[in-house]
Amino acid sequence: MVDILVPIAVFTMIGWIVWVIFSSVRRYKTAKVQGEVAEALLARFDSAQSMLAYVETEGGRKFLSSLAQESGTAYGSILDCTRWGLVFLIVGGTVCWMHSAGVVDHDAQVMGILAVALGIGLEASAVVSYYASRALGLVNSKPKA
Repeated sequence: MVDILVPIAVFTMIGWIVWVIFSSVRRYKTAKVQGEVAEALLARFDSAQSMLAYVETEGGRKFLSSLAQESGTAYGSILDCTRWGLVFLIVGGTVCWMHSAGVVDHDAQVMGILAVALGIGLEASAVVSYYASRALGLVNSKPKA
């Protein structure tokens, strides 16, 4: 079983590292281009009054909102916890089921139990985050129609 899990884990780790590098490079290049555009646009204003007049337009408001840093919503974080929790629960449950069927050994069962525990922890984190976010007013208590 170890002969199968080790190559899968190595290729998964390499794939994840490549994904992190490429997504970081993409974000860096996007931020760099946005910064250059913003710098060029700001250099065109000759006075504070002309800049204020631009900011009061719809395009100016969009420009200012694009300058804000990227921030996730409370819903996004909660859904991420829920998604990953379900993944760990399913993977861990499957490994435990495979142990009961005699397919994997005791070491794999331990890893399955740890994955189930991690999944339960992530689901609990999602529930606590939801209620805390709702109490702080970060999420609406009523769904959008």
